Amino acid sequence: MVALINVESSLPRPLWALVRHLAGQPRKRQRLNDAEAVLSPPSLIPEGDKQRTFDRAVRTAEEFGLVERVEEILVLSSEAQSIDAEDLEAFYDLLRRRVLSRVDDHVLATDPSQIQGKDLLRSLCWFLTLDSQLTQVTAGTFGIEQHKVLAEDLGNPLRNKERWNGFTYWAPALGFADTPLLQTGIARALVPDCTRAVRRTVRQHWQPGTRFGAREFIDTLLEALPVLPGGRFSQALDLKPSPLEVAASLSFALLRGREEGWLTLTAPSDATAGVQFSDPRAPGGVGRFTHVEIGADGDV
Repeated sequence: MVALINVESSLPRPLWALVRHLAGQPRKRQRLNDAEAVLSPPSLIPEGDKQRTFDRAVRTAEEFGLVERVEEILVLSSEAQSIDAEDLEAFYDLLRRRVLSRVDDHVLATDPSQIQGKDLLRSLCWFLTLDSQLTQVTAGTFGIEQHKVLAEDLGNPLRNKERWNGFTYWAPALGFADTPLLQTGIARALVPDCTRAVRRTVRQHWQPGTRFGAREFIDTLLEALPVLPGGRFSQALDLKPSPLEVAASLSFALLRGREEGWLTLTAPSDATAGVQFSDPRAPGGVGRFTHVEIGADGDV
């Protein structure tokens, strides 16, 4: 696989268009030429390269195991077939699992090549070390923010503005970034907000009403989302650890979960253990919780 945040790879939305289209076909399959005619009609991109957009989507979908090509017939994979054609978030869940399972932590930290999505993984690991409440990154600032965060042989996670542009599509789609509530300047900005990835992971692992210890909760999230600070990808890249047990970006997602009602974080006065996280409302800006209860919401 070529680098994901590269002009030779597809963006997430064309992948979704391909999967959704095949999901509506008899036996979840269609001839390649027919799929191209539907997804890349002449009017779709009058001034653009619609042929390359379609080809990149097919190639990237094949590499992710979303589709198979059998004698010029595109066939939706069994796992992709399980996704409702109207459920974009479920598709992004599958895409996130595929991205996070392409390589192991040792390869990510020692192989300087960008293939197999290592470019996107390293970029996410760096991006999520930033504070969601303090940092907005744009095309004009990403170079400064990422300077020398990784070992010299790996280089900067994002090499140029073309890769930053790809990152602005992939990071939000996978649930690790969002646009700021208040934009500053004219350049498109992103903040490191992993709330969607965390919330979807919570829903996949636990039912509403489940209650358990804080350490188990955090460890499960870091195992499922290893690009978060403290996760195995971030640790392998030797990124600067958070002074607290839960980094600022993950703390922000926990605060969102608490306020939106899908997480209850508690710390009884007689409890001796617990996990510290960044909480602006707590004394000194440091909160603590010992137990988590999964709440219900209508959004997931």
